[in-house]
Amino acid sequence: MKKSLSIARVGFRQMFTDPMYMVFTLGMPLVMTWAMSFLPKVEGVYEMASLGVLVMFVALNLITSASAVIEEKQNGTWQRILCSPTSYSAVMGGYFIKLFVVAWVQALILLLSGKFLFGAPWNSGYAELAVVLTVYIFSMTGLGLFLASILKTQSQVQAVATGVVMVGTMLGDVFFPMENPSGIIKLIATISPQAWAAHALRDIMTTGAGLVPLIVPMLWMIGTGAVLLTAGVWRIKLDR
Repeated sequence: MKKSLSIARVGFRQMFTDPMYMVFTLGMPLVMTWAMSFLPKVEGVYEMASLGVLVMFVALNLITSASAVIEEKQNGTWQRILCSPTSYSAVMGGYFIKLFVVAWVQALILLLSGKFLFGAPWNSGYAELAVVLTVYIFSMTGLGLFLASILKTQSQVQAVATGVVMVGTMLGDVFFPMENPSGIIKLIATISPQAWAAHALRDIMTTGAGLVPLIVPMLWMIGTGAVLLTAGVWRIKLDR
């Protein structure tokens, strides 16, 4: 665990000292959250749009950050890490902790800014929100490491991440409710972790939903995250 935490700390320093990373991770989402505050104050519209920003940028951040594995393979750092006394499980544990914590910090900043700066009505359900966000971040971390294991360059990861996240968010009934959606859009909304997460968070924040009605979306996100994480860690191990 100590070695995993050490690897995670190195990752934190690299990420938070990169100006472009900070702009992408916090600057752009904050601007979009602010822009959403000008939407009509129809019940559920602003809440859903601002939560859509959160789930979209958390997913993009996690997937693109996971591609650091590819960069380290290309510059030889990865091989040096694996040749050290540190075990493979400790290395991957460090990467997982780094991605998980950074995503949580990003989500927390967006939620707090939405409430205290832009007037979002987040007044209850904080424990339930924490559980759903944790499950969602786990799912997206698994997807990020899986894509990093099967793609060869960071540009490929960024392109695929943008496509997967945008399709899952824009066509997954996340930002705005769709009337009479087609079959393909219903399918995307059914399998997209972003859609499950955004709707679960909205139900918590606007109707005070507990965790029991949200068991199905949470199980889906846990299941997809576990499968993708296992496959990604296994694939990365094969390619080392």
